Amino acid sequence: SSVSFRGTSASNTAVVWNGININSINNGQTGFNALNVSLFDAIDIRAGGGSIELGSGAIGGSIHLNDKITYSHQWKFKNQLVFSAGSFNTYNALLKSKLSDKNTNLTIGVSRNSSENDFKLFDTEFRNSNGAYENHSLNLSFGYRFSKNSEIKFYSSSFMGERALSGTLPNPDSATERYENSHSRNLLKYGIKHKLSKHEFSWAYLTQKYKYFPNRLSENANYGQSERYLLLYSYDRQIPTLRASFSSFTEYESAFGKTDRTFTRNRKQFSQYFIFKQTLYQSLSYNVKLRKDFNSDYEVPFIYSVGIALKPFKSFYVRFNGSKNYRVPTYNDLFWPNQGNVNLIPETAKQSEFGVGYEFNNLKFDLALYAIDTKNKIVWTPSGDPERPGVWVPRNLATTNNKGLEYHLEFKHKIHNVKLHTVFSYSHVLARDLQIHKYLTFVPKHLFNGNFTIAKRKLLMSFQTLYNGKVYTTKDNESDFTVSSFFIANSLIEYKIHRFLKSQLILGIRINNLFGEHYMVLPRRPMPLRNFNININYKF
Repeated sequence: SSVSFRGTSASNTAVVWNGININSINNGQTGFNALNVSLFDAIDIRAGGGSIELGSGAIGGSIHLNDKITYSHQWKFKNQLVFSAGSFNTYNALLKSKLSDKNTNLTIGVSRNSSENDFKLFDTEFRNSNGAYENHSLNLSFGYRFSKNSEIKFYSSSFMGERALSGTLPNPDSATERYENSHSRNLLKYGIKHKLSKHEFSWAYLTQKYKYFPNRLSENANYGQSERYLLLYSYDRQIPTLRASFSSFTEYESAFGKTDRTFTRNRKQFSQYFIFKQTLYQSLSYNVKLRKDFNSDYEVPFIYSVGIALKPFKSFYVRFNGSKNYRVPTYNDLFWPNQGNVNLIPETAKQSEFGVGYEFNNLKFDLALYAIDTKNKIVWTPSGDPERPGVWVPRNLATTNNKGLEYHLEFKHKIHNVKLHTVFSYSHVLARDLQIHKYLTFVPKHLFNGNFTIAKRKLLMSFQTLYNGKVYTTKDNESDFTVSSFFIANSLIEYKIHRFLKSQLILGIRINNLFGEHYMVLPRRPMPLRNFNININYKF
């Protein structure tokens, strides 16, 4: 399960944990089925390539998973306990506790998820017989203020999971594969503030491991693992006379990766980047970002980003962003035995975005037009090496163009004791391979989602919709190999059973795929029909 933006791939999405890019050095992606997002305090979604400070992969957009460290004037002890049970023997449990006072904060979250996941495959005689999963997660964050100007923070996240890999029609029962993976992430930060400046030192240690079993009943497996060490120093300076701010970041990273088929490889990288922001007038501001990386495996291009925001009226704004971004070849691209290509260079992308928006009282809307041109895109092809015809080898081949629009509308309204909240988003994207003049695979031209919520006192009802347009699954755009468009809806009802002082108990019932839509996201892989989930959420 992965995330992509604006017709780019999952490896063009930077996934960031408390400021650290956590994409795998082996495949350049982050699997969201190895993240329990419910344990995080905040999730920030940013489309576009303006976040060049995130380094490789931040071309289409970025996902930020953050743990908030906050303090209180007196001792506070907050807890959240969630249990849920649903169709296909699906069970989830989560406990999150936060302890804080004026100088200390400690947050611990644990979770367990499991499911037989044996849903019926449409109207066939088959079930998803090899789809069971189980995983455990632990998140910890700690903060301590030595004074108002000095603070230390520590973040840690661990995950252990095991899942079977489902089969495909017409014979899903033949699936025998199993997959185990785990990760550990640790980040230590120390910050010093002065009147107009701030220094922050960060150290991170991250590991990932996986095992792939072709036969779930056998112990014979392929494996891979990686380690990353990261040192970062940042300096922020406010310049009141210019109504501006300046930030400098110096970063050093050393990464080790290996599989059962490759030797341990060590990649080192030194990075320096700067950010300058200024407000010229009350209604006009801009920012400039510059970054240069020095990598031990290849030459990384100089990249930049420029953003301008104009607010000619109180509620109306106009913005423009332009950037150059890159994505480095992964360890698999470079070093896979008999197929890797050590001569690969990073993909580069130039993009621009123009947006307008309106915010007034309870109404918000935003419209964005964008274009992304990518060169030297890394593509695995059977004609990658003329000396080895028919052997799949990665090369810097494709030149792609993605252009489209995104529209977002949000409306809130209150009538007596009834609260209404509506959110609609629509995107239209044309993503093409310019060398063969075909559309990119698995990119829908049209994508729409909406969320309508109504709440009155103890009762809340929500209705969610998603429309996903038809996608091509072959680079030649053959009409016989497409995934059809689909429209699905989910509904949710929550009732506050108990609320007293600082505790509350909420019962929720969720119906997924409300109308029983027959749909697929990938070829020959049916998704579940109508299914149910009941959850209890207790805060105290």
